[in-house]
Amino acid sequence: MTRSFPWLTQGPTKGVAFAIHLTLSLLVFSLLVIIMLLYWFPGELFFLDGGWQGLKLVAMIDVVLGPALTLILYKPGKPKLLLDMSMIALLQVAALGYGFYTTYQQRTVAIVYAERGFNTLSARDNHAFDQQLLAMNEQPGPLPAPGLLQLPLLLTPEPDDYGQFLADILNGYPGPQGRSDLYEPLTLKHEAMQKDALNWQAVADLGAEAAVRAALEEQQLKAEDVELYPFKARYANGIAVFDPSNLQILDFVPEDSPAMAAATSTGDEEQDLP
Repeated sequence: MTRSFPWLTQGPTKGVAFAIHLTLSLLVFSLLVIIMLLYWFPGELFFLDGGWQGLKLVAMIDVVLGPALTLILYKPGKPKLLLDMSMIALLQVAALGYGFYTTYQQRTVAIVYAERGFNTLSARDNHAFDQQLLAMNEQPGPLPAPGLLQLPLLLTPEPDDYGQFLADILNGYPGPQGRSDLYEPLTLKHEAMQKDALNWQAVADLGAEAAVRAALEEQQLKAEDVELYPFKARYANGIAVFDPSNLQILDFVPEDSPAMAAATSTGDEEQDLP
């Protein structure tokens, strides 16, 4: 057996060592992809709210850097080979840990309805907002735990005294999307947001009608069965398609979608609206 597989006693060749390292790195990378898609940036938020950017960072560290160093430095029988491989492993683990931590801090923890639209909330921003509240002697509220492919939908009620609300922001309070002390489950406050739903004329004025209609057609949805609201994510803004029956967001139509870009470039035209 040792004649057929000499690397069992002499150590693997450079190609085999590179393949082993790359395979292990891909397994770790695949685990992160699964976690990100199911829990940290579910659905389209993977591209709209930082998942793709975080994944590229980890990919450079895990899939490129570590195996590349093995390919460059590994040589069977090389003096201090074990030390070299240990240093590569330590470097990759440290860099990978940093990439995991950074991506974890950037994960989306909730979607907050505030200022007449949906706003994504990252873990890092939520922590910063909570620190602002503590500095103002306000107790931050806890966030519901996200579920599989599902994020908490929360709502910040509109203030009774808008002047005082603006004064609070100027004095150091976070904006409405960061007021965890005021968050309420959107399921209990749906009626409060319905008055802000965009009509089709408003959607057409934004140059978004073609893109939104295309999204509805793709998902076999009727216009009268959904509500439309603005949304703001970290890397895109646009229109959120909301299901008032099940109280969930069905789709995000970003401003840079092909249909919306085409509508914006050619100018808005009057169309028959339901």
